[in-house]
Amino acid sequence: MKIKINWFKTCLFCIAFFSISHLNSQEIPNEFQDNSTQKVLIDAGINWEENSLFGPIRFQSIQENQSIKFQNNDLLNIQTRVGIHSLNNSMAIYGFGHLSYKKYFYAYLYPRIVNDPDAFIRYSGIARDITRGGFSSGETDLSGIGFQNDWLSLQLGRGRENWGAGNHIQLALSENSPAYDYGMLGMDFNKLRVKYIHGFLETDESQINRYITARGVEWTNKKSLLIGLSETVIYSGENRSLDVGYFNPISTHLEIELNDRLNRVGTGNSNGVWQLSIDWLPMENLRVSGNILYDEFTLDKIQFEEGKENGKAYSARIAYSPVRSDNTILTLFSSVIHVGTPTFRHGSGFNNFVQRNNPLGWKYGSDGQEINFGISYHKIPDLIAQLSFGMRELGEESIINRPYDAYFDYLKGPFPSGEVKSINFIHSNIKWWWKPYMMVLGDIEWESENLALTIGLNIYWPKSFSL
Repeated sequence: MKIKINWFKTCLFCIAFFSISHLNSQEIPNEFQDNSTQKVLIDAGINWEENSLFGPIRFQSIQENQSIKFQNNDLLNIQTRVGIHSLNNSMAIYGFGHLSYKKYFYAYLYPRIVNDPDAFIRYSGIARDITRGGFSSGETDLSGIGFQNDWLSLQLGRGRENWGAGNHIQLALSENSPAYDYGMLGMDFNKLRVKYIHGFLETDESQINRYITARGVEWTNKKSLLIGLSETVIYSGENRSLDVGYFNPISTHLEIELNDRLNRVGTGNSNGVWQLSIDWLPMENLRVSGNILYDEFTLDKIQFEEGKENGKAYSARIAYSPVRSDNTILTLFSSVIHVGTPTFRHGSGFNNFVQRNNPLGWKYGSDGQEINFGISYHKIPDLIAQLSFGMRELGEESIINRPYDAYFDYLKGPFPSGEVKSINFIHSNIKWWWKPYMMVLGDIEWESENLALTIGLNIYWPKSFSL
């Protein structure tokens, strides 16, 4: 496909001049220290009042720890960052930052150009046949504009959602998916919070347009407990436009679809899943997280007699932090993930929970299960190390194998299905912020006799000012 603009020059222009954003809003990129640190703190029961089932982690979660405070909210406040991120022989040049005005209005941008699109997790930019300076692909990972005050959030931009309790056990929507364009509405009524998104995923060569919409509600006591319920829907169709039927944030997919209020009549043009999540802190240093998800309900006796099964998934995680001092956090954790064979597939494969051939949720797709044990060490503020090991089983029907194929049937059968891949794994990584603006990364992963070693370096130059 021909690109009519010079994306290389455009990305460099963006990196140099438009890396801008707001201190108290917008998600934090996974590569940044604040993202990793906040996950460790919440696991240890710290900053629990900022915990939410409807992520990703946003800058308001760490606002009390920000080293830079703008005193005059009537000014145009700008933070910028330009950096180089290397992983083995691969390299990315990126820019990031925020712009805020009158405290509540903000804009943000996070573009990257890379020489190897496959080397960077969550990257989905398309490689060109020609290179510029050795770089072959560019993509805006995060961008948008928004408004946020104490109870209302409105945002239009590009990014990804991470819904569910616990670290790294999300089922339908996770921080590891490719980015997509969407609008977001969030409201915070102290102990009750609601969130709604509606966006566009992609268009295929047959002009099939694919969209995503989700809504969720959570209750929290701000001390030890979060309970949430959410619905996520993928809908599609040839030349299908954005469906106004899903614009109501407190509507439900089944009621709209079964009453023919969509711009495609029938029940074969969308796929909804429902999830219940609980995040609990029974002790100040013990966190228990769980998610249960249903893709398709089997309720009728006739369906059970025919051998039909529910499309379901669940995940759970326990994290215990025996050491929580001013300079050290040590956490032991264990997790389990189970995603059923037909889960996240649909009678129309265009309604599967995938984008650009990758899952929107659990990184291994579906038709699989995993158990994991590990230990995490955080030397505050500049070192995070983790070691984990476990076992994973994946069947033939996982959506990572045939992302856009329909399910074979919903009849109960062996799990995982077909020829099963059984994988034992050991994973260790370390992130060391050697200097204030320099991070060294080491990652070793062993999977059933296959060993992968990654050495990385992230160097950036920040600048903050007001106009």
